[in-house]
Formats: sequence, structure tokens, C-alpha cells
Amino acid sequence: MRSRTVALAGEEYPLRFSLRVVKTCAEKYGSLEGMFEAIQGRAGLEAVDACLWLLDIMLDAGYRYNKANGLEALPPPDGEALLDLLDLPELQALLLGAIAGDSARTVEAEPPKNAGGEAAETDRSS
Repeated sequence: MRSRTVALAGEEYPLRFSLRVVKTCAEKYGSLEGMFEAIQGRAGLEAVDACLWLLDIMLDAGYRYNKANGLEALPPPDGEALLDLLDLPELQALLLGAIAGDSARTVEAEPPKNAGGEAAETDRSS
């Protein structure tokens, strides 16, 4: 599950991109691509409404997750309060970051084995 926290009015809230959120987005927009178009590709109030709707359900998912796992859980602020806490570009970046989650990947690789079996010594004298 992809997640982030967001500071709103001095409080930290978890955002979760849970299966419930994925399903709800697909039902509302027809697909996840439709959801991305709604939050990024539209202008004006349509984008604001789409972003606030998505933020609201992701805050709810974070709240549900914390409650289910015995973690501290503040009830998220209502949609009306959210209007005063973020601007549209900040909100879009926040949502996309939470959806992407931790995109850093760790790859472990072993050093290549020497074909000859022993390391060759080099003469470093000049």
C-alpha cells in the first residue's frame, strides 16, 4: 500500500492509496487513467474538486489503516476545511507523491567473479 503523511493545520495525517481508494477511483472515473486526467489534466474548479475528492478518500483510507492497526489516528479534516489548507499545485504534487509511494528501489548485486580464480597483482612501481 502506498502512503505518505501530510501536515494540515499543524497536524500530521496519513494518506493511503489503498485498494479501496483504487476501486473507488475506478468506479468514479472509469479507470485510474481517468482519475489521473481528472487531477492533472483539467483546469480550474474541475481539478480542484477532483483533487479535494481524492485527498478526502486518501485521508479516510489513512485513518482506517491506522485505526485497524492500533496506531494513533486523528479523524481527517472535512472537505470544507481542506479548501483553506492547500493550493492546487501543492495538492496535486502531494497526491501524486502519495500514489507513487516510495519509488526508490534497492538492487543488490554480487561483484563479478574473476575468470582466473585469483586476483591478478599489478605492478604499481614506476
